Amino acid sequence: MKREVQWYLAEALANARAQVDRPGAGERREVVLASYFAALRAFKYLEALSEDDERDWHNRMLLALGITPPPPAGPGASQAVFIGDPNAAPRASAAPPVLPRFVRSVPGPNAEFEQHGGVLRVVAAEIYDTMVAIRWRVAPEPDVFAAFPSEALQLAHDLEGLEAWAVDELRRKAEQRLRMMRLYNFELTDDAGTEYWSSGHGHGGGAYGITGEAEFLPAPPSTATNLTLTWLGMAVEIPFR
Repeated sequence: MKREVQWYLAEALANARAQVDRPGAGERREVVLASYFAALRAFKYLEALSEDDERDWHNRMLLALGITPPPPAGPGASQAVFIGDPNAAPRASAAPPVLPRFVRSVPGPNAEFEQHGGVLRVVAAEIYDTMVAIRWRVAPEPDVFAAFPSEALQLAHDLEGLEAWAVDELRRKAEQRLRMMRLYNFELTDDAGTEYWSSGHGHGGGAYGITGEAEFLPAPPSTATNLTLTWLGMAVEIPFR
């Protein structure tokens, strides 16, 4: 396989992995796969990929998107793979947006929580009549590849045999995309069993730390006595006082 082809495919896979947990990612799978598979067919047509290489890199994209590749089909058989998102989050109402009304602010725990070398502090939970917003700070940032070990292993496999400078550059790009797209994805639950879904988020900062806000729908019910924010598999409780 030509090195330029491997660079292109490895970067396309890294981009796909960075998008996996983004809102609407399941709906974009078809477009991502169509573009990638078209590139594979073009490279094979130009004899830059063997048939085995095409099959191998085809399956790598399925794995990157969280889809289990099917076993090889028998002679004369065809296969179909479901590429939709079976766990798609519920959609918000299509009614015209109404500005949420602020109810109260609940301070986060007076503690810091370490995960993969990063340190998280939950500043506050802002409760509105229709939503809840969690304000947070991370300083320092975690080791991105430690936070996403499966993606790191897949990337290392994609980069096998490349020159050291190309490996360093593609690792840097993949790390940057994971940090931007997936590192600061949060989940929310409460002790009343409410089902929350992300309605928006944002973050920014620099060498002295990253701050951000994660918004969720709906608002916590009156029966809830605490929220639990989950980040990279770590749960932080926010008790209502």
